[in-house]
Amino acid sequence: MSKIQGIAFDLEGTVINIESAHHRGHLLAAHEAGVVLDFDSALRSLPHFIGGPREAIAQEIFELSRKNLDVCKIIEWDKFYYKKLLPEIEIVPRPGFVEILNTLRREGVKVSIGSLTPSDQAELLLEKSGLKNIFSQNEIILREDVREVKPAPDVFFETALLMDVVTSHQLVFEDSPRGAEAALRAGSQVVGMPVYNRLDVISPLIQAGACRIFMDWREMNIMALLRNLSS
Repeated sequence: MSKIQGIAFDLEGTVINIESAHHRGHLLAAHEAGVVLDFDSALRSLPHFIGGPREAIAQEIFELSRKNLDVCKIIEWDKFYYKKLLPEIEIVPRPGFVEILNTLRREGVKVSIGSLTPSDQAELLLEKSGLKNIFSQNEIILREDVREVKPAPDVFFETALLMDVVTSHQLVFEDSPRGAEAALRAGSQVVGMPVYNRLDVISPLIQAGACRIFMDWREMNIMALLRNLSS
């Protein structure tokens, strides 16, 4: 297994599934702007609905609205609803993730988190999920650590640098098409870990360059996957 020497994990969605708080928050913020959407219509109407960032989603909502709220106010509503909804969700790693991580560490594969979550929000997620105890600070890249957001490759250039691997020897796990595109643009292979088992969620990941799709961490033999991708 010579090619894949380090693995970068996106945080939200990929490792910790809190997407319902984000997505319900987007829909409620849209309603405040007079735009009535459900999940299906949001997928069609808001290109950044899966994976964000929130600022881009607010701009897309604004363009659909009568422009009675400006983008900054839509962002405020979105943050308000996200914070209100988050306590309803159990903040834990997706099933099977910790076992995968333990296997990788046991086999000497380098790991990192590459996320565009702001540090204040990430700190809460890492603390409540227990990930803060199994990832050191020097294994984590967050929004403040990069200039450009996904699909720019910045975050995965930084994770490769942290792990001291070249990007072509880095594998990325992502749940969003823009994250997958960012990984490909960095020169890394990417595996899709979507939250929703729907064709209209999975297809964009494949189109963005995901070489494999898994719905559950428990589905994969991680070392067999790495051997296959390294061949």
